[in-house]
Parts: sequence; C-alpha cells; structure tokens
Amino acid sequence: MANKVEPKTMAELEKMHTGTLMNRRKALLKCDESFEQTKSSSSGKIEFKDTPEWQQAYKDLKTVLDTRENLPNKQQRKAMRQAKAKARK
Repeated sequence: MANKVEPKTMAELEKMHTGTLMNRRKALLKCDESFEQTKSSSSGKIEFKDTPEWQQAYKDLKTVLDTRENLPNKQQRKAMRQAKAKARK
C-alpha cells in the first residue's frame, strides 16, 4: 500500500516547524516509486515518486529546509557534549 501525503503550498510549508518538515520528508520518501508497483486508487494525495506532484512537493520541501538552520542529530549532540566535558577538565 502506498504512503499518502497531503499536498501543501510553499506558504504552509514555511509556517511548519522544522521537525514537522522532517517528518513530511520521511513520509514523502516512503511513497512508492510508481503506480505500476501497486494496485491502489488515486485519492488526491501524493502517493508515487514518479509523479510531478511528488517531485514538486519534494523540491518545495527542500527549498524551505535549506532556509532553516541545521539542527544537530543525536550523534552530533553527543559529540558536542563530550567535547564540552573534555574542555572543562
């Protein structure tokens, strides 16, 4: 079954929290490659990566994320804590 993602405008994306945008990215990446790989009906949502709607949604998402500051992931935060602790000694 294809993952379904609601289409959003650039204005809606810009108002979203960075974490929410990352969850949207994850959902977009989980979409099936093409309609031929599944047997499902269209519902007005983005379901397949080979559609212009998916490509535009991913491009818009990347554009908005490029304007945001980088949030360190778990490994980066751990390295920063360790470096800070080491500097205190």
